[in-house]
Amino acid sequence: MAFKVRLFPGAPDYETLHVAKLTCFPLETRDYRPYSQVRICFAADALHLQFLSFESKPLPDSRMEAILQFLDAGPPLRLSLQADGASMASAGDGSEPLDGVLVHTFEGEDLQGVYWGGNIIVSSHILGRCASGFSALPGATFRGNFYKTCENSRRPHYGCFFPADFSLSREDPRNFGEFVVIDY
Repeated sequence: MAFKVRLFPGAPDYETLHVAKLTCFPLETRDYRPYSQVRICFAADALHLQFLSFESKPLPDSRMEAILQFLDAGPPLRLSLQADGASMASAGDGSEPLDGVLVHTFEGEDLQGVYWGGNIIVSSHILGRCASGFSALPGATFRGNFYKTCENSRRPHYGCFFPADFSLSREDPRNFGEFVVIDY
């Protein structure tokens, strides 16, 4: 079943969006599966994502990532945020960095625990450069996945939203699920 991505006529309201809960940790032999989620939507000005991970004392290289492929033949858009605030946006294999992607990081604590995350905003102009030909209209579909990973040997973990084979590259289309744009 496709994950619904809301289309907003104005500024996005993250609290009203569907939540992609990253619950699949296929390589985890221990019980370390930090609750992580992603919210995603299109607005008139940009593609908006919100990463959130409940992880007390995260390692600096603990990472949340979105890899989205808007066109079958086009390069994927790769957006990542680490617990230490480092972020990266690129098209394709990462060798084409995208300048101008806005990232606002945050951390805090609520009744569920300590969390870190950030809001990522990819302007329509930047999105058009890496997904030329894609239009975020109701019914439009694209493919991709969300990941929560840490490759540090002290606390390695590999989580995802859609089931993924981590022996393959995270950009491998076989690791992708479907997203559909809605306007309700």
